[in-house]
Amino acid sequence: MSEWEYRKIALNQLPRKTDDIDLLCDAGEEGWELVVILVNNVAYLKRQLGDPVPEATARGAASGPQIANTNSNGARVGRGYEVKAKYRDPKTNETWSGRGRMATWLKRKQDAGEDIDDYLV
Repeated sequence: MSEWEYRKIALNQLPRKTDDIDLLCDAGEEGWELVVILVNNVAYLKRQLGDPVPEATARGAASGPQIANTNSNGARVGRGYEVKAKYRDPKTNETWSGRGRMATWLKRKQDAGEDIDDYLV
């Protein structure tokens, strides 16, 4: 009986200049097989455990976008991107990366009329 390794890629959370197709093609070169892309733009891939990874791909894997590894239950195993803080409140040390919805603490500062550029790291 074959054992499978699973991986999922949240295509909506990729950096803006990353091409989905190129990323999926790169995964294919690493031996990953596309199972499905759901309507919420999450791609699920699988590969048989023990499949050799091409040497050139293994060397370049660290430089490419990180993909979340999942176990057979779909639980996340690896780590995705680690984003550095773009804004920091010096009093509370709270941070915001500048991605997604604005942090509540920074939104309150902005609503109070403060310039959020004062909080750039």
